[in-house]
Amino acid sequence: RFSKISTTVFVCLVICFFTHTTASDQSAHVTNSKPYDSSIDESSGLARKGGNLWTLNDSGNTPALFKLDGNGQLLGSYAISGTENLDWESLAQDERFIYIADTGNNFNRRNLFTIYRVEWRNIERKNSEVDSITFSYSDHVRGKPRSHNFDAEALAIRGNEIWLFTKNRGNLNSHLYRFPKDPGHYYVSPTQSIPVDSLVTAADIHPNTGELVLVSTKKTRKGWISLVWLAPTTINGVDWEKHKSVQIQPNDQWEGVVWDEFGINILLSHENNERDSAGMASLPRSAFEVP
Repeated sequence: RFSKISTTVFVCLVICFFTHTTASDQSAHVTNSKPYDSSIDESSGLARKGGNLWTLNDSGNTPALFKLDGNGQLLGSYAISGTENLDWESLAQDERFIYIADTGNNFNRRNLFTIYRVEWRNIERKNSEVDSITFSYSDHVRGKPRSHNFDAEALAIRGNEIWLFTKNRGNLNSHLYRFPKDPGHYYVSPTQSIPVDSLVTAADIHPNTGELVLVSTKKTRKGWISLVWLAPTTINGVDWEKHKSVQIQPNDQWEGVVWDEFGINILLSHENNERDSAGMASLPRSAFEVP
């Protein structure tokens, strides 16, 4: 059952919790920055199908997906019937479906969350069929609205599982929750605690290489900085001992990420925060190699 943590997993949690991670001093500038259409103001997720990208606006906005070309130009917007945008925060994909994560929980006011699953072929049809994957945290603790560990903005698919990474304002780790990508309700328990010492805002796992990319933000003495992390994954979880990270420039509210087809470039999406519009950019995987 997904609500039970094995002894092995428990040991992993303890080890990860007490392992200090220091963000890399290495930095890299994103490239190919492109602004979005003004209708996309709070881009908080990114998915890819073929040569097209998809994004969304987060909490309180219309429950719709935006189709983009490879340069971020708007090709169309599509309302997703039968859904509600309480706090949409992330997108993920596999060959057949796109997954929409209504998992935001800024002030810890809920413990029932929905991930909508829509077939790619149905998105552009009116009244498309939507499946629901719902879950609750089995380890949920009420209260602490500004310092809790039950917000999540980073969804990825690995094989037959959803991998959800939390945005922990309480301990600045990210807890990994794994559960089936099939419709149903799940009581989920953390399988790993990742010591990012920052707030995770996006994730993706390349379907062929299994490489995880995380995006996070961290408050420092000089202000907020943006970080991108890489780590291999296996059926046992994230191999964090082999992680790499870079601080990206310019800093912005980066909240969406997806690999390109070949795992060569990382595509990033940001909200309208530091600049005059929301938009996208890319980061080559080679930026993580030590000179």
